[in-house]
Amino acid sequence: MRTWVVVVLILLLTPFAGAYQVPERGVVYQIMIDRFYDGNHSNNDPFYDPEHRNYRLYWGGDIEGVTEKLDYIESLGVSMIWVSPLNDNINRMAHGSAPYHGYWTRDYKRIEEHFGTWEDFAHLVEEARKRNICVIVDYVPNHAGPSTDGEFGALYDDGVKITDYYEDTKNASVNPITGIREGIYHHNGNIFTWEGIPLKYANLYGLADFNQGNPWVDSYLTEGARLFVKAGACGLRIDAVKHMELGWLESFYLQLYSEKPLFIYGEYYSLSTDKTSDLYELYRYSNVSPVLNIPIREDIVRTFGFVGSFETLSEKLEGYYSLFVYPNKQLNFLDSHDLVRFLNAAKRDDAVERFHMALALTMTLPGIPVIYYGDESYLVSRDGKGDPYNRPMMVFNNTTEAARIIRTLAELRKTNDALALGDFKTIYSNYSVWAFERAFGTHRLLVVMNKGSPVSLTLNLDWPDGTYIDALYGAEIAVENGRATVTLPRNSFYVFHIEREQEEPLIGSLTPYAAQPGQEILIAGAGFGNGGKVFIGGVEAEVLSWSPGEILARVPEVKTPKAWVDVVVETAGKASNAAKLRYYSGNEVPALMAINATNLTGQLWIEGNISELAEPRPLFRSSTGYYFTVVPLPKGEPFSVRLYRGSAWGELEPLNITLYGVGKRTVVLTDEPPEKPAPAYTTNTEDIPQKSGRYGFYALAAMAAITLLSTIWKKRG
Repeated sequence: MRTWVVVVLILLLTPFAGAYQVPERGVVYQIMIDRFYDGNHSNNDPFYDPEHRNYRLYWGGDIEGVTEKLDYIESLGVSMIWVSPLNDNINRMAHGSAPYHGYWTRDYKRIEEHFGTWEDFAHLVEEARKRNICVIVDYVPNHAGPSTDGEFGALYDDGVKITDYYEDTKNASVNPITGIREGIYHHNGNIFTWEGIPLKYANLYGLADFNQGNPWVDSYLTEGARLFVKAGACGLRIDAVKHMELGWLESFYLQLYSEKPLFIYGEYYSLSTDKTSDLYELYRYSNVSPVLNIPIREDIVRTFGFVGSFETLSEKLEGYYSLFVYPNKQLNFLDSHDLVRFLNAAKRDDAVERFHMALALTMTLPGIPVIYYGDESYLVSRDGKGDPYNRPMMVFNNTTEAARIIRTLAELRKTNDALALGDFKTIYSNYSVWAFERAFGTHRLLVVMNKGSPVSLTLNLDWPDGTYIDALYGAEIAVENGRATVTLPRNSFYVFHIEREQEEPLIGSLTPYAAQPGQEILIAGAGFGNGGKVFIGGVEAEVLSWSPGEILARVPEVKTPKAWVDVVVETAGKASNAAKLRYYSGNEVPALMAINATNLTGQLWIEGNISELAEPRPLFRSSTGYYFTVVPLPKGEPFSVRLYRGSAWGELEPLNITLYGVGKRTVVLTDEPPEKPAPAYTTNTEDIPQKSGRYGFYALAAMAAITLLSTIWKKRG
């Protein structure tokens, strides 16, 4: 590695306490690097199409192009840029395509030469920071390039070839626990069924699937991600988390959080809000790190772009958001590089008006909005609809109505915490009209929309008497004695708001909301005053910086067998609500945990007596006679687990079996306690936040999510 580059980056770009952004108070702008702007013509070849007709070749966009257009991006009011993968990709065509998209990585220590250099990335971060914008990098630890074409899964470590898929096959061996042939990669063919072992341990669409359980792979992928963090990235978007063991991701994230309080979110690709085992897994993954709200996107497009009832949509969304511990930390979007753009899909006379409505909705629902590049300029392709036609060359226009909506709601998000951190409650809905309210402390937000004929609407609304002005179009709503009246034209969307001083401390957000001792977390909310104390799990935490709306604190060591601990702020003799932190005891290794399957049948789950095991985890059954999963375990520490049988969303039946182990890379559980006794088994049902009412939204949300996904299904006999 060109170490001098890394050293310079660290010296120049290491952030200081108080320099971090609260993600919920910002908007993300997603960029496909190759399709944005060509800032350096010298790096375009090979596989370059200067006419931008072949969607599977490079079109010239690069890091320098993004830097050159930062003023344009800033004009939209966004505070985060999510850039497509930047790592070095294969140098050949594969399956008729160049790797212009960035998802066919060959070297996780280098930048793709079509996109630029580490120096270019450092310059982008520096210039973005001057505009109060931070950079999030798309990272791809699930797979390398195609295994059967191109470079055949060739993998390099800072320019030194390590292996390729076929060479790795010769060195691979069958794991006696999982039954999978593995080396650097898994050699289990392609995913043939979208569940069970193949979902995690086979090639996604023929892409060489990493064996993250290999210590070298684990270290290599972590080092690659750290290079971006040390170079100033404020977060990572993790590709294809659905196809990696959650236990490995937990360990991976925790290593990165040691650098700084990063904003890391994952792509868990699930298209439905139906309560399937897949959706259950999405919630389990979201308990560790935020996810993109992919399941609700199709319902939004269908309701605005085609047909569908607002009443039905509101019920689905309320149910969907209710099971997140932190619904406002998840990410909403309307368009993306994986799905057909709204304006390519909706073929109706008022498609642009409906697009404006859908865009405004994604920016006012719980969750962080993601704007796909060109949505502000109505960018579409005339050559096709889905991948790769949802990735045309950027057209720059920040004077449109869509751009104004983005800019207006992005600015409101910075000042109205109901929009950034508030709860979510429908107060009226029918097929064509929908009104919902959001609240956080003394801040309020009322969103009202109508896609049908003009209508006058009267609502029950607990706001002070007066007339309120809509942020988007200047419409008025009159409130008197708890009743509000508003006139809604066809295809209208109004956003009314209140901002008043918050006198009592109220927590709305932790970044990250999973951590271990010694790591920093950013606490966001209101009413913190100018100083005070922070308690995490009942232990006073070191405060690194303090302001009325943000606190940076260091996580102390907490003696607990529970998955979640309370975070409480005390200031001026007043205590805040209890926010929830997913607590890990520290020194974790991603452990392959196995149970001999003799005399055991059905879908098994484990729950243990340490924080890492305090929530139920499902097990896979292998062909070699074992049940197994991957869990982050504190190295060298003894523990015990109990076995359950059942299914996602159902009650878990206790099997009255207790097994024991000690944290290390591979653990086969036994019925004999270790010489060093494990801590006493304690169920994770205590200390549920009790603060109720509108101010206690996060307490209630956490209580519902943690209870439903952790303990409500277990029969304890």
